Amino acid sequence: NTNMRYLLFILLLIVEITKAQGIIFEKNLDDVFKKAKAENKLVFIEYYNSDCAACKKIAPLLLEKSLGDYYNQRFVSYQINTQNTISDQERLLLNQNNLYFESVPFFIFFDTDQHYIHHSGVQPDINYLLEVARTATISNKRKGSLEKKYLDNDRSIRTLYAYADLLVVQKNWKKQKEVAAELFKSYPKEDLNTQKSYIILKNVIYSTENGFFLYWIENMDQLKGMESGAKSGNEKEVLEKIILKELASPFRNEWSVSKKTQMKAWIIKLGITNNPDVYFE
Repeated sequence: NTNMRYLLFILLLIVEITKAQGIIFEKNLDDVFKKAKAENKLVFIEYYNSDCAACKKIAPLLLEKSLGDYYNQRFVSYQINTQNTISDQERLLLNQNNLYFESVPFFIFFDTDQHYIHHSGVQPDINYLLEVARTATISNKRKGSLEKKYLDNDRSIRTLYAYADLLVVQKNWKKQKEVAAELFKSYPKEDLNTQKSYIILKNVIYSTENGFFLYWIENMDQLKGMESGAKSGNEKEVLEKIILKELASPFRNEWSVSKKTQMKAWIIKLGITNNPDVYFE
């Protein structure tokens, strides 16, 4: 029967097209978690902005079959586009997990009960995006496991750095300061003048009391060459960021005279202003 053969051909074509697609994104957040629970899968959310240059480089990769095969088998997926107004439901999901991202793009993963388990920055590389997903499926490698590792007295540089970074996203500044202090305590002091030390300073140090800050503010001549490209020569801005964050603290008026004097000296040293008193009026 010609019609039957034609219908069979169309059905097979639909199956092949379906098999060849990239990541399938659901449209309704409620349905995402219901479906994930029914299918015993984790939830993957792409947190992005459709106007962001980096996100535009990621977008075509999400259509790749190899990525779709891996993600669709293990995750139920959804997208939060910050170009639009984030819905109350989307914001509630992020807020109840203490996730406060200030940039895009990020890949975020949850269990079926809407509990955060992992997140990662992303790069426009298929293998990188596959590795992000693999990490999310391994319980002791997820960022959601970092608090337990820390409480179990894991003081490895890798764990402390990752946990300090997570606490920045969660804006838990008291705990972040504690973990960053532990990171300096564990860090080999003979390696303080290295690129690795600078990266730690740049990404997870937010306190002028931290040893990484104190080392680099006293050895600013060694900062040269730590950045490349457009950021080359702007390394001291990392120190300025830490100073300015503390100056914005609501507890600034409780600082001792010696702390205020030291802050003023650092402000002048970094060239932020020649009149640091303006920050204490």
